[in-house]
Amino acid sequence: MKRKRPPTLEVAAKRAPQRELFIDHAEIIEEDYEWMKAVQFLILWNVKLPTGFLAKLPYLWSLDLRGGSATNLAVVEGATKLQCLIVNQVRGLSDLSVLKELCSLRCLMLYGLLRVTILPSLASLKKLERADLGQMRGLKSLQGLLKAPRLRELFLHKKINLNDLDVRGIANHPTLERFDWYPEDVPNKVWEPIMQKIHLHKAECIWPEDWFRRQVGYPTKRVF
Repeated sequence: MKRKRPPTLEVAAKRAPQRELFIDHAEIIEEDYEWMKAVQFLILWNVKLPTGFLAKLPYLWSLDLRGGSATNLAVVEGATKLQCLIVNQVRGLSDLSVLKELCSLRCLMLYGLLRVTILPSLASLKKLERADLGQMRGLKSLQGLLKAPRLRELFLHKKINLNDLDVRGIANHPTLERFDWYPEDVPNKVWEPIMQKIHLHKAECIWPEDWFRRQVGYPTKRVF
């Protein structure tokens, strides 16, 4: 019996290969590769994929994973050409160890991952320039991120736990030029003393795709 597909996917599959896709609450199957193989910019909102599917997409440049549930990021394993990765409010996600394999990443955004307590060492991400972290209440330290050797910009949103080692690591990072924190739900007595110890230029609160538009090597203009 043929699997019933969401109407939006049926329409997309009949069109020419797409470079920019936003797929919402669906399940991708292996047969979708032909019409997805040209994609460069991909937003997936609570989407199920076959194992290794993203790694097969030869031009995948930017990936935005939103919603759904998972314990790890095995879905991006092998997607080594990614330059931008956004992971937003994936329920149950606690293991980010696959990040250290994505050596082409230049921009990383992690938001609303309440079960993440530790970041893997990102020392292998020698191209990583920008990181945004927000609403990571369970995170105990930024040390894994601060091992990225060429990090230039760091922006924090809302609740983030920074220990003394993190503060010194930010203030003394050899390449970090810009830092800021939007502490909407953080008491002044917590974030103000930290900001007073970090004498860097202010990082801009900017969405990753807009940050990329200003960088050398951005492949094309986005339409969504």
